[in-house]
Order: sequence, then structure tokens, then C-alpha cells
Amino acid sequence: MTLDSPSILAGLNPEQRKAVETLEGPVLLLAGAGTGKTRVIICRIANLIRHGVPPSQILAVTFTNKAAKEMRSRVADLIEPSLAEKLTVSTFHSFCLQILRHQIHKLGYNRNFSIAAEGYQKGLVREVATELGVTGTGFNADEWLSAISRAKAALESPSDVMAKGYPLSDKIGRVFARYQERMRQMNLVDFDDLLGLTVRLWEEHPEALEFCRGVYHYLMIDEYQDTNSVQLHLMRLLAGSRGNICAVGDDDQSIYGWRGANLGNILDFETYFPHAAVLRLEHNYRSTNTILNAANELIAHNRSRHDKHLWSQQGEGEKILMVRCADERDEAEFIANYLLDRVTDGQWKRHAVLFRAGHQARVLEETFRRKRVPHILVGANSFYERREILDALGFLQLVANPKNDMALLRVLNVPPRGIGDGTQEKLVEQGRIIGQPLFQVLSDDDWLKTLPGSAAAGLRQFRMALIHGAERFATPGDLCKKAETLFADLDYIDGLGRMYKPREDALQRKENVLEFLGSLDEFDGKRGHQATLEEFLEQMALEDARDRQDRRRNDSDNSVTLMTVHASKGLEFPVVFVAGMEQKLFPHQMALDEGNEEEERRLCYVAFTRAKEQLILTYADKRRVQNETVRRLPSRFLNEFSEGLAVLSTPAKVLKPASLNDIRGYLDSLRAQFKPSQ
Repeated sequence: MTLDSPSILAGLNPEQRKAVETLEGPVLLLAGAGTGKTRVIICRIANLIRHGVPPSQILAVTFTNKAAKEMRSRVADLIEPSLAEKLTVSTFHSFCLQILRHQIHKLGYNRNFSIAAEGYQKGLVREVATELGVTGTGFNADEWLSAISRAKAALESPSDVMAKGYPLSDKIGRVFARYQERMRQMNLVDFDDLLGLTVRLWEEHPEALEFCRGVYHYLMIDEYQDTNSVQLHLMRLLAGSRGNICAVGDDDQSIYGWRGANLGNILDFETYFPHAAVLRLEHNYRSTNTILNAANELIAHNRSRHDKHLWSQQGEGEKILMVRCADERDEAEFIANYLLDRVTDGQWKRHAVLFRAGHQARVLEETFRRKRVPHILVGANSFYERREILDALGFLQLVANPKNDMALLRVLNVPPRGIGDGTQEKLVEQGRIIGQPLFQVLSDDDWLKTLPGSAAAGLRQFRMALIHGAERFATPGDLCKKAETLFADLDYIDGLGRMYKPREDALQRKENVLEFLGSLDEFDGKRGHQATLEEFLEQMALEDARDRQDRRRNDSDNSVTLMTVHASKGLEFPVVFVAGMEQKLFPHQMALDEGNEEEERRLCYVAFTRAKEQLILTYADKRRVQNETVRRLPSRFLNEFSEGLAVLSTPAKVLKPASLNDIRGYLDSLRAQFKPSQ
């Protein structure tokens, strides 16, 4: 395909065309929901190439592997595939991983470092906290790990955390410092380290930064509203004095502040990149104007935002349906019955039920199952989160990186080989005494002689199986066969029968492990049977939660989708239900307590703009909360869009169209029944 201007610009609206044709200097593209931002990005890449920019000088960064693959594929449809292959289209983490593979030795790590799984991170936090004696009141491994992650996202050191002075900050800072020390000893990095260590590399070794600047002259960042402080710093460093950076995002869809996303990155773009061109995409190709008008008026209540007004040529469409239910079971019954009544063509996949909190899924699932409504719960545990698969991965991670103490401790007695808790405690203590990885301790015959005979024999067999496995995996290819031999040497697959009861459970887990072996073979085949174990493990580590969800939901699934609003971002459905539109649930009380009402409103805006044709909002008068039934007030968000956009109903019948003034009066009468403290 020739890169002629008409083919690149064909079908673009005036705003999209201006974005595609603005090629030099910093550009902030404010792309509202459903405005075709991905098309603009790929057309802009093609236009850069048409204007003589070598594809190898273009870096496009996004947040999920699926989005990166889709972007590359769509660029290849627009330009010569051979040119598309020369582009760098990547997630932030994959991009930084490739840099660190070549340069991390400058920071004191080995190039064969491994990426720690979340479970390993939590285990290490518990271990370190126990070692430091801080596991008393207030200790929570999940929360402390989240605090460490947020600190890294903000480029804060352990001493920065300790200096904050909030409750537990000193203890968390000490755990943070020891956690990083232990990770380095094990030649492990976590996801946050991939970004932070790249910043450190570029700042401490300017020649590494200059090399990357020499390669990448044009930067494009998708979903810019989701970037954190370290990602902003990375892109500012890489853009340098050229400043050829195009950030694409929507501040109204910034919903990840709880995990470190910094809304200020997009709001203050012109401060970080002076003289930036700020362009807006407001022509929505997804939703009806009724839905868009409600979303526009809702989000206008936020102060921290760029002004935008979405509009559509899809017509006015149906009014929004607001349904008052007795309780959460009445709500689930209504949604199920509505679907059973309205889905006459068998197209269940046109419908989605969104909710603010994961616990809402239980009653919905139970009701859908009982009423035989086909459904899929997105975000449930994936295949790769099953215990037997995590164990299988643990063996392979240990083969790839023998310094990985967390992997070793996970699989040391899997399947049972006579290595009890006492032996493991002695192993960990000996590692601390000699300052060596635990795998190294296993080669000390004098130490092994101090153990019971069965434990020593088990450890020797375990060590030799892994050594032989490492020798086999030293060459690429045949990953499935090599892993199968490793598991046989470790008696893993047959040993599942000793680990799990009843027999049916063991057989199912064995089938899962065999399926996992098949995934190794499939991965190897995609790389011409020349894949390395390290490449496979990298792919597994870099796969994020959204990628796992996407694997569980595809176009062949003819089911109603149940998912949290957070998980729905980037998706669209003809008909969307938003369940639980109540105060203290949506907006969530925890967010309100932390002063995050505007992020809750942005989350509601995301929920509304997933709907293409019909939006149905449900709420309950009562809901069971922590084993107690409590009265509820309708969400304040139901009162933030104007007259004529909604119809109030009950499960029993749909009421005649009511003005929003009538609805507001009805909601006010409900609120008057309760004290403000409720």
C-alpha cells in the first residue's frame, strides 16, 4: 500500500485530521470516550512515515499488550507491513524491560534478572516484616505492598516514605528498604522497578539515555491520563530538547489514582511541555446523544478537568432508565428478568452489567445461574492464577534464576519430599548466615549432613533435578518437552495425586498442568521452535490483569458480561446496566472519606459512556452490608444530569416518562427519611 495522503486522511473528521497532521513538537490530544483515538494514532504514525520519518525512530507506548498488538496490526493495514515491523509499539514495562536487559548490569544487577510475581512480592513483604519485627498492629502485607508500589510510582525512596510521618510510615519505609535489598540479592525486580530502574539508569548513566534519544525521535503515549510520575519522568527524559511527544488521553477517564496514576500529568501537560498544541476530539461514534448528554452534565460537576463536550450523529436514542429496587436480590432479579424478556434474538453478548465493587457480583451470578441467563464474570481468577500452575511456573522461574529464593521456597516441598517447616527454617537461617542464595546452600554437603536423612535426600534430589533442567534449557526450542522432563524428574505431575484430594480434583489439576505444557509448545511454535525459557517467562510476567480478562472474554462468547466499572474501561456494549447506584457504594464511601469524589464521578462517567444504545441504572432501598441489612440513599450522581433524559421505574412496571424535576422531588423525599449521618 502506498503512503499517499488521501488514503491516510480518508474518512477523518476535521478534528481528527488536524491531530494527524500536527507532527512536530509537543501535542496533547484530548480524546473523549468513543471519539476514534486509536484510528488517529495509527494515521498519525502513517503520516509521520509519509513525511520521511524512519519507522525505527517512532516509539508508541500504551498500557496493555493487547492494545499494543492491535495498534501494530492496524498500522500494518495502513502502511507496508515491512515498515510496520520496524516500529516500536510496546507497553511501558516491555519497553523498559528491553532496555534493562542490555544495561542493568550498570546498576549492579545481572542481565538474567527475573520479574517477581505479585504473590512472591507479598511473601517477601511478610518475610521482611517478620525479620524486622514489625508484624504487629497495623501490618497488612497487601496494603504495605501497595504503599511501596505507590511510593515507587511517585519516585519516592524508603527514606522519603519514613519522613512522611503518617501512622506506620516509619515501619513501611524500613520494610521498603529491606524489600529492595532482598530483591536485589535474589536478582529480582518487580513491575515498578522496571520503570524506576530505567529512570535511574538514564540519570546515572547519561550515555545510555543519549543512545535511546538517538534511536527514538518521535514519541506517542496512549491512555496518557493513566500515567504516573515515573512514567512522565521517563518520557520527559526521552523526549529531551526535541520535544516530539504526542500524548493521547482523556482526563475525564482518569480512574486509577488509587494505584498511582497522576491526573496532574495531563492537566499540567503544557507546564511540562511548553508551547504544546492542545487538540480536542469530541465527535463520539459510539453512543446516543441522550447517553452523551447525561455523561457530559455529570462530569461537568468536576473542577479538575479540561472542558470537553461529546456529541454524536447517532440520534437521541432511548431515555435512561432508572430503576428503584427493594434490595440487592430484587435488583438482580430485575436485571435477569429484563434480559430474559428483552433478549429475543439470542444476542446475549450485546449486554453488560457493571458494578462498582467486586462483592456485588455474587448475588448477580447466583441469580443469573438460577435463571439460566448465559453470563461470564470478567476478572475472576485466570487459569494462570491456579495453585498448580503457579507451582509449575515456580519450577521454571527457579531454573531460569537460581537466586530466586521466593520461587525456591514455594516449590521446595512440591510435591511432598520430606522437607518440613523445620528444615525450611534452617535453610533460610543458613542462607542469612553465609549471605548466599538458598540454592547455593543446597550444594553444601556439610550442612546437609546436619539434617534428617529423608530431608537431606529430598533436597539433593531437588537440586540435581533443577541443575539438569537448567542444562537442558540452556539452548532454545523444545520448551514443552524440556519442561515435561523437568516435571518428571521432580515427580511433579504424578505427585499431584498425593497433594490433592479427592481423586477428581487431582485429575483436574493434572489436566491443567498438561494444558500449561501445551501453552509452552504453542509459544515455542510461534517463534519457530527457537524460543527460550526466559522469553516465555517474560511474556507471562508482562501479561497484566486486562490481558487476562481479554483472554476470558472474546467475540465468540455469547454471554452477558458481568464486570466492575474499572474493568470495563475501553470496552463498549449496546446495552449497559450499572447496578448499585447508591450513596456509599457509587460513589464509594472509602473514596469519599479520602476526598476522591471527583475520581468516583469520572468512574461513573466511564460507566455511562460504555453504553451505545441503552443505559439502565439500578439502585436498592436496602442492601446487606457486612451481614447487616441497611437502608440506602440513591447515588448523588443520579441527580447530576438534566430534565428529560431519564425515566424512573420499578421492577414491577416502567412508569410513565417523568421530568427530572419529578425525579429530583422523589429522590429528595427519600433523602428526607434519613439523617445526614446515615
